[in-house]
Amino acid sequence: MDRASIETILTARGWLAGCEPAVRRAVLDRARPVAFAADALVFEIGDPAGGIYGIARGGFAISATTAVAGPAVATIVRAGVWFGNGPIVAERRRMLGFRATEPSLALHLPLAAIRALSASSIEAARAFTDLANLNMQLAVRVVSDLLIRQTDRRIAATLLRLTRTDEGEIPQDPAGFRLRQAELGEMANASRRSVVRALSTFEARGWVALRRERIAVLDAAGLAQCAYG
Repeated sequence: MDRASIETILTARGWLAGCEPAVRRAVLDRARPVAFAADALVFEIGDPAGGIYGIARGGFAISATTAVAGPAVATIVRAGVWFGNGPIVAERRRMLGFRATEPSLALHLPLAAIRALSASSIEAARAFTDLANLNMQLAVRVVSDLLIRQTDRRIAATLLRLTRTDEGEIPQDPAGFRLRQAELGEMANASRRSVVRALSTFEARGWVALRRERIAVLDAAGLAQCAYG
């Protein structure tokens, strides 16, 4: 993917799309593309601040931990999402880890550039605050999905969030998104047996197609009706 295509993706959706044009340009001018192999670690829990990444292609799993539990995979983020800003806001080591779920490409904005931009203008400082708010909205959606009591509905909601097919996301592989059923169960807080049963039902209804370590969403509207209808 060339630089122009990366910038087109990141300015069409997500945080950067909502930034002031001057801030958007400044971020792009200071960011550099980084490719990640499947399962490559970006940040581990406990790492210091190290800038932020904007996803142009692929996906990244987010792991979380607390003083009493974890680490556990919470969700997967995809194109247009910028991640890694937590330690910048809180000025502490990372409570979240990030791992590429498939071959992925992202723009990296170094910590020094973030600090320089934030100090250069109120608009830039406000933009990084907006990023924190956007990522908080993602956290709220994760919690909201997990509060769905009926297991098959919770699994459907989680699958939509992980693939973003309800927002038009298209997998790199025609066979579907790289997603193990065990990972889906972990992120949906559901047993393996419940996940197998739910996915079999979804496939029978024509909503998904199952492949080895991959899930293709064929009917996002059908899944959404199951999850939220």
